Amino acid sequence: MASIRRFSVRLATAGVVLAATLVASPRIAAISAADAASDVALKAAFLYNFAKFTEWPALPADAAIAVCIVGDDKIAAAVVETVRGQSINAHALEVRRVQDSAAWPACHVLFIADTETRRSASALNGIKKLPILTVSDGKDFAQTGGIIEFFVDNGRMRFAINVDTAEGSGLHLSSRLLGLAKVIRNGHVP
Repeated sequence: MASIRRFSVRLATAGVVLAATLVASPRIAAISAADAASDVALKAAFLYNFAKFTEWPALPADAAIAVCIVGDDKIAAAVVETVRGQSINAHALEVRRVQDSAAWPACHVLFIADTETRRSASALNGIKKLPILTVSDGKDFAQTGGIIEFFVDNGRMRFAINVDTAEGSGLHLSSRLLGLAKVIRNGHVP
């Protein structure tokens, strides 16, 4: 009788643990999805603000600022929402999803998703001297010739700026933007 009672208690306990797991799993998945969505929205907001604090040489007064996205449709959609109805110094903002690197020279801001950075390395080298603000969430992007790299530090989204690459492209980045960044010079943090 005692062994049946212990078995019943164990079975009941297992049932409670299983029920709690089933209830918690969708919540955990929802939290993870919410975190991913907030990362996407945060990156979109950063891209908009990077453009606000960048000056392009010889940008015609009536030209739109082209924000190009390679390899991440969620970021592209979030940028579209973020810049809707916005302008920067009377320049309209135009979001483009581009895959063909031949279209990159027409971009002012070029975001390359982490999944595309390795495949895009040679094309990126081909536009280094053009006034294109290159941004990625790929590891070591700023140290290997990109201008701005997203990274996570202590659970917070941060960014690094390769000032040598920015200067070589002819772009002028605001000191306010540089003051918030981890600065990379000569391929490493000074």
